[in-house]
Amino acid sequence: MMTEDLRSAVDGRPDEPVDWESERRWNDRSRGKKAAAGGAVPGQTRDHTVPQMYLRGFAQHQGRRQYMLAVRRLTDLMNPFPATPPNVLAIKGFYWGTTRDGEPHHALEEVFIQIEGDAAPGFRMILEAPEGALPAQWPLPEKARIRLAWWVAAQILRTTRQRKRLTHTIPASEKLDAPVDVARLAANNHHLQYIVEQLAGLAFVIYSRPWGVGFSDVCLMTSDVPVMLFNGQDANDQLGASTVCDIFLPLDSHRFLLLPSPAKQSEDRRKRSDHRLKMSGGLGLAFNQIIYDAADAYLVHHPQHDPFKLWQPHDGPRLPRPWDAIDHPAPSYAFSYGTLPELATVERRWLTEHPHLQRALARQATTKSDAR
Repeated sequence: MMTEDLRSAVDGRPDEPVDWESERRWNDRSRGKKAAAGGAVPGQTRDHTVPQMYLRGFAQHQGRRQYMLAVRRLTDLMNPFPATPPNVLAIKGFYWGTTRDGEPHHALEEVFIQIEGDAAPGFRMILEAPEGALPAQWPLPEKARIRLAWWVAAQILRTTRQRKRLTHTIPASEKLDAPVDVARLAANNHHLQYIVEQLAGLAFVIYSRPWGVGFSDVCLMTSDVPVMLFNGQDANDQLGASTVCDIFLPLDSHRFLLLPSPAKQSEDRRKRSDHRLKMSGGLGLAFNQIIYDAADAYLVHHPQHDPFKLWQPHDGPRLPRPWDAIDHPAPSYAFSYGTLPELATVERRWLTEHPHLQRALARQATTKSDAR
């Protein structure tokens, strides 16, 4: 796919009118206001483990405030079902906890709402830049980078997989009985406390590392574990793993963030600072496999950008899940990539056109015809 030069865009662009549909796409603050105004019943709210504003990046826009996803259960992988962002990857009462006095609280959900709202401008700068599929302004402005780093850190810590990992490692001596009326909420406390303890340090680590913003030739999916720590997903020391591992976050069906490990930085000085990259089809297929390996229960993709047209999971094991008595050596991942020249991007039309897919499907049809 062709790249184009961003030189003319770097000097700035004229002010544009507000795109109110875009505003709605990125704004989830209303859910917090409604919950606060309505006096939510403890433990009865639908808490999203992956933000709606993020999921809308993988959704087909069907009308005013109408977005549709394709979702696949890992237990029924070949039968996707339609879902809207408000109705998927949400668990009743997931972020409710209790105070030392046994009083229910929902404080962490309010923190997540703030983090998501603050990060939205950074997402927009990357995904809605009119000059190309990759933005002219890279690195992001300092404020946007800080806020997006907090979002990535929160998303590493807040998932269902993270809770299962933590719950599995709690010594029996630390599992205290609680009164029946608060036991379900109190069971969340260990995870919630872990998030509080780790969030600021992890955000600083994410902020401090070099960021690669990239374009994938093949369609990407995401999951209920959107941020991948290659070769360290379930490390007991998540802060340490986030310091030394490659970190990957798909942003939509074709864009992603990739934070190269110190090892990759030592091999290529261009990866020691923020950079742009374009990922070939083969590497994109490999990354979809890693997304699948790390997922807890669900995969999510755009209905019109279906990774399964070119990708199928391999027969090897996914990441181990000792909390489900599935404990085996974890697959290991190694890859390399090149960086784009400074001020180079990818034309925006490749966000919707898929010539590589058409060629691959044509080859498959020819192969089937020859086999008859």
